[in-house]
Amino acid sequence: MVRALTAAAALLLATSAVAQSQPAPAPSPEAETLGRRVADTGTLAALLPLVVAKDTEEMLAEHPELDAAGKAKLRAIAADTAKTAVDRMLGVVGHQYALRLSVEDLKALVAFNQSAAAKASRAAEPQVIVATMQTIDGFDLKKEAWAAYCRSPGITCPAPAK
Repeated sequence: MVRALTAAAALLLATSAVAQSQPAPAPSPEAETLGRRVADTGTLAALLPLVVAKDTEEMLAEHPELDAAGKAKLRAIAADTAKTAVDRMLGVVGHQYALRLSVEDLKALVAFNQSAAAKASRAAEPQVIVATMQTIDGFDLKKEAWAAYCRSPGITCPAPAK
């Protein structure tokens, strides 16, 4: 799941970098505050706890040598580390929103994110994404696209390397 989120973020960054050719002026303090509120109530903020929990459990499973006290300490350190990282990420997201959106748009997004519909959507997102990832588990775009290309009429592909 982390790879999927990383890939999505990289794609978004690449497309926004192309779209933005000139540096934006520094956002106002109001825009920064609103941008952070949008980030704190957005999709990424809803998904990060799921990613943190998954990574923490995987890390604990990788260290069966730890006793209960060691596992508790590692879990606490992971939570503190994640809290710092999540705060930093959401700060960057908020700043990027403040750079790219008007104060009016940010206010509208904050209002929407506080609505019952948005809250229900965010509550459902982690389960929706988990179910989606389970459905497409193992999908490899490069492998699938190459195989489809090789099945095209008139195309001869080399045998796979062994």
